[in-house]
Amino acid sequence: MLEIGGEGNVMDNLEILLLWNDIAEPAMVTWTSAGNFDIVSPARSSMPHGEITLVLQVLPESDRYLNGAEKDQIVYIRVPVIFDFNPDEHIIREGTRIISGNVTVRAEDTNLPVEGISITSRLVNESKEITESHFVSVKITDGVGVVDYEFIVLDPIPDFYNKDYWGELGLIIETDSQLIDPQDRIELDSGIRVVNLTYADPASEFGFWQIATIVGVILILGSLVGVAISIRRRRLATLDDLQNVFSYTAELLAAGDEVREAIFNCYESLCQILMRNGFLRRDFETVREFEMAIRKALPISEQALIALDRIFEEARYSSHKLGEGHRQNAQLALQSVLQEIDELQEVPERDSINMLESTD
Repeated sequence: MLEIGGEGNVMDNLEILLLWNDIAEPAMVTWTSAGNFDIVSPARSSMPHGEITLVLQVLPESDRYLNGAEKDQIVYIRVPVIFDFNPDEHIIREGTRIISGNVTVRAEDTNLPVEGISITSRLVNESKEITESHFVSVKITDGVGVVDYEFIVLDPIPDFYNKDYWGELGLIIETDSQLIDPQDRIELDSGIRVVNLTYADPASEFGFWQIATIVGVILILGSLVGVAISIRRRRLATLDDLQNVFSYTAELLAAGDEVREAIFNCYESLCQILMRNGFLRRDFETVREFEMAIRKALPISEQALIALDRIFEEARYSSHKLGEGHRQNAQLALQSVLQEIDELQEVPERDSINMLESTD
């Protein structure tokens, strides 16, 4: 601590307070040498995880004619967590084409859900000496501490039961989030399978109900052909509306408009289009709900979708000022999505089927 003005003397033995949200925290100050001090304060369970700002406040001292001073101090709060997996075992049968589930993250001390934790789910081939990833899903826990994963294969690709094609499958759940206690990250990434994949014995022959199910599916698909064509046309119109919103937002950012307002208005406009076309059934609440709707509405890559989610997360839930770096990240994310939409010659058939499912 140095004097401002005068001879710039080293100052010590001053009264120092540590403030959080303008309230003094219990703190112990120890002067270690001339002008140097240590300050220790216990963290409160009510402190939010992530980056918070504390204030070091030096009180005036009239005897030495010293004015007071304040300095912001950024600290990073981490939280010990518990991971819950649902399900904790997947059974792969002949014809299995979907492997899905979710992970819940809870604070160990309060048992409350922890939002904003990045979780990576990988479906891998463990038959090789070096684990090979078939699918990777990176998502962030929502307001109730949940993140889901879903891996899907469609014809003509073989189903997940085909070991000759996929190898021996394994499911790896991991995180590199700096918001949680490092020990919890180590335990999750220790290689111990927290979610098991089990292969069921192959069926010896088709039973009556299996044959009846196949016949029923064929009849249902036949009756849906006409409806699918109508939905396909509506989805192409929806793509045009979404593309217009992305383009307009990109133009605002390029023109120098306020970053947070432009991104948030883009998010609201997109949600209105999605609700109008049946992709969002109720008033939007979380970016996770928006992500699921966009996934159904736009056949864009996982990388582009994650980049889009992150800028909306930043604009909607953060409180710090968004600067030029955020503007550039938003422009890159919007350009990536627009480029993929421009390259679409038609909406893939699988998305028409998803749309049917979402409107049932």
